[in-house]
Formats: sequence, C-alpha cells, structure tokens
Amino acid sequence: MNTLSCIETHIQKNHNHYGCFIIEPLEVGQGITLGNTLRRTLLSDLYGYGITGVRINNVKHEFAIIEGIREDVLELILNLKEVTFKGSAIKKNKKPKRFKGFLHLKGPMIVTAGLFQLPNKELTILNPSQYLCTIIDDSELYLEIDIENGKGYRLIEENRRRKIERAIFLKKPTTLFVDTVFVPIKHVNYKVKLIHDSYGNIKESLIFEIGTNGSFTPKRCIKEALKIILKLFYSLFLTETFFPISKLLKDETNELKK
Repeated sequence: MNTLSCIETHIQKNHNHYGCFIIEPLEVGQGITLGNTLRRTLLSDLYGYGITGVRINNVKHEFAIIEGIREDVLELILNLKEVTFKGSAIKKNKKPKRFKGFLHLKGPMIVTAGLFQLPNKELTILNPSQYLCTIIDDSELYLEIDIENGKGYRLIEENRRRKIERAIFLKKPTTLFVDTVFVPIKHVNYKVKLIHDSYGNIKESLIFEIGTNGSFTPKRCIKEALKIILKLFYSLFLTETFFPISKLLKDETNELKK
C-alpha cells in the first residue's frame, strides 16, 4: 500500500513554510509520473490572494515620480508584490472575491504593509513588516490596492481585460495594473530513489520538497493538489462517451464468474 508521510516541516525566518514529504512504495517508473503531475498541479491549480491593481495619489502611469517619496512607482509596485495575504478558504466554482485596501499617511515616515486598512475578518497580512517606501518630507501618500483571489499567475493584460477598474472602482485616480502571483507555492522540488520492499522487490520512493509563502502550509497544499488530481481522473472514469464504463464493469464481472 502506498503511503504519504511528512518527514520534515518548519517555518523559516521570512515566514515562508517548508515541508518535505515521501511517497512509497511505487512501481518503477511511477515516481517521475506522479512527481511531474503533482508539481504541475501545485504550481498552476492552487488558489490564493494577490494584488491586481494599485492607485497612488494622482499618478497616471508607472514611469512617474511620486513627489516626496524616495522610491519611484516601479519600485513601489515591486515591493507591493511581496505582500502576502491570507484569507478564508477558497472553494472552486465560487464567485471570485475582490477586496480593497488603502492607507493615507503624512510623512516623514517609513511605510510598511502593516499600515494598510483591510476588510475586517476577511484578509490578514502575513508579513506586516514588508517595506513599501519612505516619505522623506511632509508630503501625503494615498495608496489604494485591489486584492483578488485566483490561481496560478495572471499577466497585466489579463487584469486589464477583466475591466476591474470599470466594474468596481472609481475612474480616478488611474489604476496601475500589476502582474499577479496568486499561487502560494514558492518552490517545488522532487527526486526519485530506488528502494526495496519487505520481499526484496525493487520499488521507487518519491521525495517531495515544498516551500510556501505562509498563506497555506505545505501539508495543506499537497492535500489540495491530490484532491484536484483525484477529481480529474474520477470524472474521466465516470465519462461514458468513448468507453462505456458500465459495459466494461459488466464484462469484467462475467470474466470473474468464468
């Protein structure tokens, strides 16, 4: 019987989570098949929260300079992309959740992610000390962000196509769209080792290493990935368009009776 075991897990200094898992025993050749499938699912099919757009004072484009701010717009956006959000569990086929966070500050001061005002009991910031920018004089900074849930990676063009600004938020100031990383996975590695079972037969052992941004634990991520894979293959098993399952099961039952 194949088993999935967690052999190591810990939280790193930057709040990222690390987990190491082992799946064994597998038949020779099954390790790389399962490893590739799990890795692709973890990187592309898990849901998370991310920033899709930002409005900064009266800035009209990403190449502008913000008066009184040490960083330019591009640097500020890059710092915003490092902010990690944790929210309620996201169920597939549910309507996407969209939130708005903002801050309004007067300098001089250092601005961090923990200063954002977010919807109560809906979202939390896991790295509130994440640096955003520095106000070097008594200038004011108004920063508003659009937060949405999704999966995988979404480019700026797709965020524009979804017309988030027109559908939800005010037309002014101009929304600067952002490439959004929703997936909570930071990195995934796996390796396959040859082992022997209790009967001396050659088997394979799949060792999986998962790093997350802290919004979900590695154990939760690998369980969700396995659910997605199982749901995919189970739906194929029930499909009778090309291979009538009921007929195959009936034929198999007749063979056993013989």
